[in-house]
Amino acid sequence: MTDAGVDGSSARTLAEQLEDLRRIAELQAPILRNLLITQRYHDLSRGLTRVLGPASANWSTFATWASKTAGQSIREEDIPPELIEFLKREAQLETRLKRFYAALGPLARFAPRLDPFELARAIIREVAQQIAEGNLRVFAELAPLFAELVARFGEGRGSEREEAAFLAKLEAGPAEQGGQDALKAAFQSYFSARQLENHGERIELILLGNVRIGLHEQTRLQPNIAGALDAPFSESVYERFGAAGPKFLHRPLRALLRFGVRLFAGELQDDWQRLATRLLMRLAAPNGDEIPLGRDLPPERFDPLLAQLTNPELIAFLGRYDSDLSTTRGSAAVNWTLLDDRMRFIGELFRVSQRDPSWFDQPFSESQRLDIAAGRVPPGPL
Repeated sequence: MTDAGVDGSSARTLAEQLEDLRRIAELQAPILRNLLITQRYHDLSRGLTRVLGPASANWSTFATWASKTAGQSIREEDIPPELIEFLKREAQLETRLKRFYAALGPLARFAPRLDPFELARAIIREVAQQIAEGNLRVFAELAPLFAELVARFGEGRGSEREEAAFLAKLEAGPAEQGGQDALKAAFQSYFSARQLENHGERIELILLGNVRIGLHEQTRLQPNIAGALDAPFSESVYERFGAAGPKFLHRPLRALLRFGVRLFAGELQDDWQRLATRLLMRLAAPNGDEIPLGRDLPPERFDPLLAQLTNPELIAFLGRYDSDLSTTRGSAAVNWTLLDDRMRFIGELFRVSQRDPSWFDQPFSESQRLDIAAGRVPPGPL
């Protein structure tokens, strides 16, 4: 694996860049793959400034830090104390397990014995699997398109006919049905932006492109986001515990566990989703900051060029998720499993951050980048 990026700094051809992205997507080591995905998003982000100009963050700029955040889950770095507390107190795990074992009668001696810490570790593993799958899914689809965008349209290159040919390759239909209509509209916004002399109008069109790609990405990620947040209620978390006893009991124990999980989820799932959104979910940001997804963004932090929106399409798009575009109040996601909640927060985040140059910072130190390029997971905190 080479260190050459796709930001135009190397002399590699588009075919070589696409091959590099394909190799990353095919890696079977999820931790190293995530690190490479994060770095390539950064490379693509820098490359896209050659298409859109250096004054605005693009979707790949934010994807860099979202992918870095995903890496924390993929590496299973820690068990949040809030998760243990939820299992012990809100979920009353120990009380429920006692009732469960009592109902098994003589079979109870073969049933798995769970404690909150052991179950929390199984949940973290399920979260890691879901996040790694989503991280790969989005990268495999979008990174090659961005690489082609940089190669064909950087530095003012590319005619309207070439733009139309690029857009024509995208699949028709909504994202939830496998289509790329939102992507097509997003790239059209990018193409329109690069033709404009008026800086304010250009910035708004780039934001429109960013949030449209965000909608496509978040729609694609819906199963993985729901799967990660619902991990405490996932049957797969409990299946291995049902396989702990003698083989002849595996099937009935699994059936009993599935029944127990359905009862467990029916009473607690919504509370857990809200609790996890409010307490656990944070986005890694430049300078070592973290942005809580379950809290409002800082009030009235809009850049002057984006404080008073004028583009009708942008206003209509953001207005689908946010009833008051004059303030960041209410931007907090209440339940991250809900697409509208995510889009409200993401739209506000992109808008307040688009003109902040720190989002273009490198996600890793120089020594870490050397290790990652050599196919090694760097030591120490990432």
